[in-house]
Amino acid sequence: MHHLWGLSSFTALLMLLGLGEPAFTEAQPLALADDPFEITDPVAAKPGEAELNLVGLYERARSRAPRGTIAFDTELQMGIARGLEIRVGQVDAYGNVELRGRPAMLEAMQPVRSQSTGVPASGGATRLGALYQFTDGSGAFPITSVLGRVRAVYGRDIPGYEGDRFALFAQTIGSGPRAMGLNLNLGWTSRFNPVRGERPSRYSISATIGQGIADDTVLVLGYVRRQQERGERDFSLVEVGLRQRFPGGGPILGLAAGFGTKRDSPAFRVSLAAQWSFGGDAR
Repeated sequence: MHHLWGLSSFTALLMLLGLGEPAFTEAQPLALADDPFEITDPVAAKPGEAELNLVGLYERARSRAPRGTIAFDTELQMGIARGLEIRVGQVDAYGNVELRGRPAMLEAMQPVRSQSTGVPASGGATRLGALYQFTDGSGAFPITSVLGRVRAVYGRDIPGYEGDRFALFAQTIGSGPRAMGLNLNLGWTSRFNPVRGERPSRYSISATIGQGIADDTVLVLGYVRRQQERGERDFSLVEVGLRQRFPGGGPILGLAAGFGTKRDSPAFRVSLAAQWSFGGDAR
């Protein structure tokens, strides 16, 4: 369980970056979907801006022991040029490590099923990536970005190393507080050092519909489907929840609850996220 404390050390590292207090200007419309849902916002941070995301989740397995898994994910996004941002993240988890959760989250768990002891285990991942935004969503074209990242994962087996490639799309329909947002992520993950029984590559699809219901509140419905590592049925999860922005430079909070639709998906999952912007407008 000692890996769980990696979250504290990672957060401490962020403090050393000297980001200071959030410097908000006039608030912009709330992004219609992002953490804690299984979706990545394709909008890159502007140069000099940064965004910090914290996500915690609890998953419940259908039958295997132990049935519960708790995980924490921290990610810092920093704009370094127009349309380009870098992302640094850390995840730590404890419990039923055969479950698969968020991309780069419980993917970090590596035990072979035949070695499962029914005893809770810990693991995690450290990742580094970059996002490049091609279009701004003007006209008939959606916002389009690509995200690439590398990841070192660890658990009670040997460490693993992976690479991700994602195509990200978003389109807003309408304007004002009642606008609707559509998001789609298409991903491909490759494991650089697969062991016997592991897939060398896996696909993932995530989609959300976000509906504004107030000036700073969005209702989100999401779906994710993803290949798993060792021949299990695809991970498949439906989620619903809210994103709420608090005034006065406060964070954006997100709450989601979902259930798995296949045998090798969790029975249910609940997650809570907080998002802060630094050096620019709230997103």
